[in-house]
Formats: sequence, structure tokens, C-alpha cells
Amino acid sequence: MGRLPITVFLAIFLAACSSTHTLETRVTKENYRAVTLAADIQQQTDEPFRVWADETSDFLYDAKDGSTPLKVKGDRLNILALSGGGANGAFGAGIINGLYDSQQLQEYTIITGISAGSLIAPFVFVGGDEIPRLKEVMLGINDKMILGKHNLLNTLIKDAFTNGEQMFEFIEQVYTPEMIEQIALQHKAGRRLFIGTTHFDSEELVVWNLGRIAESHLPNKVHLIHQILAASSSIPGVFPPQFIAVDHDNQRLEELHVDGGLTVQMFFEVVNIDYHKVNQALGLSSAPQVHVIRNGMLKVPYSATEDKGVQLLRRSIASMTIQQAKGDLYRMLYFSEMTGLDLRFAYVDDEFDAPKATKDMFDLEYMKALYQYGYDKVNSDELWSTEVP
Repeated sequence: MGRLPITVFLAIFLAACSSTHTLETRVTKENYRAVTLAADIQQQTDEPFRVWADETSDFLYDAKDGSTPLKVKGDRLNILALSGGGANGAFGAGIINGLYDSQQLQEYTIITGISAGSLIAPFVFVGGDEIPRLKEVMLGINDKMILGKHNLLNTLIKDAFTNGEQMFEFIEQVYTPEMIEQIALQHKAGRRLFIGTTHFDSEELVVWNLGRIAESHLPNKVHLIHQILAASSSIPGVFPPQFIAVDHDNQRLEELHVDGGLTVQMFFEVVNIDYHKVNQALGLSSAPQVHVIRNGMLKVPYSATEDKGVQLLRRSIASMTIQQAKGDLYRMLYFSEMTGLDLRFAYVDDEFDAPKATKDMFDLEYMKALYQYGYDKVNSDELWSTEVP
């Protein structure tokens, strides 16, 4: 048999590697804000399943009667924001478990999560016996578990370095239907869990009301929640994006969602909330308290970098991420100062220098050290800070 012409070979090869998600089924610049979730049966008066970060919405405060669906235990409205950070999520897990074991973990009425923070947030939201399981889950993550099959060529001609199946299976195993039902119960009790993803085509932040989805009658709600968590923590180029089904004028379309960290590293200002009006509706006098856990550093440590492409790129991305996190934190501090909120944050000091035993993204020894560092920081006087380094 003669050799296949190179053009025929390339045609077959590219066809085999092509995506079934075409631009013809993608939302457009004209309609992307007008679509609804597929199988969305909510009424106009219902709390939304999601919101765009810049839109005006009053679903957490009704100006007509001065009411709020939120509830608190105690005399203060507590809010927790969990940032991205990849393997550095072990730091946040250490803090949460340290607070829990020392009986200092507050009940946060509002919890937000981005990327690695999105994987931690549901555990804090459900609380109880799920908190100890957080350590097992976060320290149990390894490259083989979530990367699965990977191929450098896929990054060039498809959508990611890995097919993402391992990552999605991990999320399905951890965030079970039973856990999602617990999320629904906490939502009904007056608490809110918000997860951020990046709507890739518009590069805008979408805030998902995970508890509202969990307690809804959406037939695909479990799968949708898994998609949201996978998207929020999916680094573009490494993990494939999540294609979420939506409807527009009875036409089935798709949205492409990726890592929320592309837009912000952390957030707590869900739409245009006036927390003081919420406070008044709850009959509280103390200012709302905001805790932010930055899963990573806020200062780029000095490091002599070899003049090689991969090392330079890795260092550049790490630096940009840290600067983005600092910018987000400055914004949050400014907002808090202008609105009278009590905001404090925890982060990894740049003196932390635990070595890695391998070149893996999720190096176990490094994550153990980072977890313990966060855990021990709880019992020090240096956990919560108010000034950016």
C-alpha cells in the first residue's frame, strides 16, 4: 500500500482531533446576556441561579419591604471569601481545619470561592463532619488523579493539555448528590454559597448561586454543579473548558466557562449589595465582618530565574497572579472602608519556603507543609491581617 498523501493524513488527523463544540452552537456577542439555563423553570420572582458580576440585582435585599432572605446565628453577619491558588489551596484547608479543631470556625452566612477556593467553599458551607474530610480531599489531590491522559499536541490543536476526564470524575466523587442536598438545606436556612467562573468569550465573571441551584428542580442540577466547580478550577490550556447548555429563543446553545481566576482571584461583593441595609434587615448593630483567605503569597519572592522559556513563563504567570490578587485585595479593602465593613485577610508569608520533592503541580510534601503552616497560623496572633505587605 502506498503512502497516504500528507494532505489526506492531515485532514484525517485534524478531523479526529476536532471538537464537537462548534462556534455555530456558541452564544454570541448579541445574545450572551439574554440566554437562560437549559431546563430553567424558575419564575421571575425567584432568586437567580446566577448573576453577572457587574449587573444590578436586589435578590439579597428587598427595598420594598426592607427584608432579606439571609439569616445569621449570633450578632454579626459573617462573610468568607476563598481565593484561587491551585496546590496552595492546602493553605486554606489548613486554616479551615485549624479554626474548626480549635472551635473558632464561625458560621459564615455568605461564602464565595474562586478556583481552588471553589473546591474548599462547599465544605465550609456544609460544615460539621465535612470539615475534617476537607483535609483528606485537598491533600489527596495529585497530578495523576486530576490530569489523567495528557498530550502536549492537544494543547495546540484541541482545547487542553489533558482531556479533563480525571478532574471531572474527581469532582463527581467528592461533591456527591448527598453533599449537594446538604448545600440545598443550608441555602434554605438562609445562607448563600457563590462560586465564580469566567465566561470565556466575554472574559466576564459569572457568579453562580450554588445553593439556589442545589435546592431547585432543575433536572440536571447535580451535573451542572459539577460543571461549575470544574470550570472554576480549570486552568485554560491545562484543563478543557466546560460547555454549559443554555437556551435562547427556544434554541439550544452553549457557553464556554473556565477558571474564575482569569477575571478575579477573590471576591465578596456579589452584585451591588448594600450590606448595611442587609444588616438593618437582620436587626444587627455590629458591622459585617469579612474574612478573606488568599491561597498564596502577596509578594513575589526573589528568585534567580534561568533564561529559558518555560522557567520565564512560569515565573511571569506566578508574578501576574500575585499582582492580580493584590489588586483584588486593594479593591476589597477600599470597598470595605467606604462602606464600613470589617475586613481581615490571611495569606502565605513570603518567608514560607518549604521545598518541593517533585516537579508535580500538586507535590504532596509541599502541600502537607503548606497545610500545616495554615493550621498552625490559626493559633498565632498573625492569622488575620489588615495591611497589604
